[in-house]
Formats: sequence, structure tokens, C-alpha cells
Amino acid sequence: MVLFSYLQRFDRYCYCLFSGLRAKDLPGQIALLTSRSGDGYGYLAIALMVWMLDDRGDEYFTSLIFAFSLELPFYWIMKNSFRRQRPCERNLSFAALIVASDKFSFPSGHTAAAVLFATVTYHYYPAAGLACFGWAMAIGASRVVVGVHYPSDIVAGVALAVLVSELTI
Repeated sequence: MVLFSYLQRFDRYCYCLFSGLRAKDLPGQIALLTSRSGDGYGYLAIALMVWMLDDRGDEYFTSLIFAFSLELPFYWIMKNSFRRQRPCERNLSFAALIVASDKFSFPSGHTAAAVLFATVTYHYYPAAGLACFGWAMAIGASRVVVGVHYPSDIVAGVALAVLVSELTI
């Protein structure tokens, strides 16, 4: 229990630190756009383009479908088991810049999806995968800045993606 209490205090401290970026117009807008880039449409568009244009596209597309079909149930089970309130709902003096698509924060589904996409992409296309990892980390950080996740939610999303990618690749 002491460790959990320490983690919660650390999460709140980091959340407030990152949320201060929202007070500045440009960083808040960049975080908002970055967060929205992880809504999932980009992954589908990229996967479809690779599927149509590359010889290994069928294998890549199939791997992504399989990976996401495993990640989503794990994500929902975790989300609905932990039922952690979002930081913007805990009156930490910062309103969220967006309305989250679901009620609970742990783990970050945007981060899990972005890291999973990056991991599968890296397996097939290492250079593109490295760029995707940078994008995935930016998505995770943006979810804290826009006010819908604690840092540990992001870490849990990364862990979930790594676990699922180990099972699927």
C-alpha cells in the first residue's frame, strides 16, 4: 500500500507538471493534434497503403489485425477492472482539453495502440518503425498534457503493447 500511495503522489505531481504546458497556447495545441493523431484512423490508412503497395503488405496487414484483435480485449479487461478515474475528474486544477472516449484512464489505450503499431511496423520495416516509436511516445506524452491520463497510465499502455507484440510477432 505504501508503494501504491507513493505512485499516486508521483503521478499527480507529474500530471500537474505536464499539465502546466496547457497554459501555453502552442504546446497545448501541439499536444491536442498529437493526441488526435493516435485516434486510430492513421494506423488503418498506413496499413492499407502498405498492403496495396508492398510485397510484404499482406503479412504486415495480417499481423496488425491479429495484434490489435488481441490488444483490445486485454485493454478493456484492464480498463474495467482497475476503473481508475481520469485525472481531469479528480479536481487537480486542470480541465482536460478533450473529452475522452471512455470513462477510465488505466491503461492508456492510445499509447497501447501506438506502441503496438510501432512494434509491428518495426518488425517488418525497421526504419519506419523507429519513426513510429517516436510518434508513439509523443502520443503517450500528449495524453498527459491534454489532461486525460496519468504518467503511469502511459507506462501501462506501453507494457500492454509490448506484451501483446511478444505474443503476436
